[in-house]
Amino acid sequence: MRASPIFPAATALALAAALSACAGPKGSFPSLAPRPAEAERLIEAPGAEITPALLPEQQASLRADLQRESAALAAAESELAALGGALDRELAAARGKGVGTEGWSNAQMALSRYDQARAPLDGIGVRLVPLARMVDSLPETDADRQAVLALTARTEALSARSRDRVAAANRALGL
Repeated sequence: MRASPIFPAATALALAAALSACAGPKGSFPSLAPRPAEAERLIEAPGAEITPALLPEQQASLRADLQRESAALAAAESELAALGGALDRELAAARGKGVGTEGWSNAQMALSRYDQARAPLDGIGVRLVPLARMVDSLPETDADRQAVLALTARTEALSARSRDRVAAANRALGL
């Protein structure tokens, strides 16, 4: 059998079409190198060498707020410690007793009082947010910034400990 003369012609035509796609227009084109406006440059803001600081009025307000929130945290911490002791005693008395018994109900009430005493921690945390924003641009070594961060850390730590205590009490009560 003889090969069809159309096949070599079609192959040659397809090859010619494919090669013609590689040939582009001739001429000069703009460079792809970065333009001067695209080059990296360092722009310093005016007054960049000035260390940020709070105005005296802001500093006085911040310190008054910190004192108020620190006192609120101390009060919450004291109340949680007292109610935590009562909760531990009630949980110990309820151990081994069934759900719905008087011991279990007393432990549940102690847990409820402890859980309610945690509420001020959320308020303190919320009120510390704008104070943290206020000192955010201050240097790391600034005493006001360190005071806000320390109080925030104390609040978060107490909140986490009390949340863990509530979860453990719930487990102990079978909730």
